[in-house]
Amino acid sequence: MGYVTRFQVKKEFMDKYEVHQVGASYHTEWWIPAEELEQLNENIVGLIEVIAEYRA
Repeated sequence: MGYVTRFQVKKEFMDKYEVHQVGASYHTEWWIPAEELEQLNENIVGLIEVIAEYRA
């Protein structure tokens, strides 16, 4: 089972990371080191929404 989520993060936090293309040109993501995930969580603004669910 897997989930796709959507949430907002403070721009000041995200500005220090580069966006990477992964696969097709429209597949992009930020690479945030695991040791910085607590800081990422502290910079989430608002709700975390589940926008899709995948079952085996």
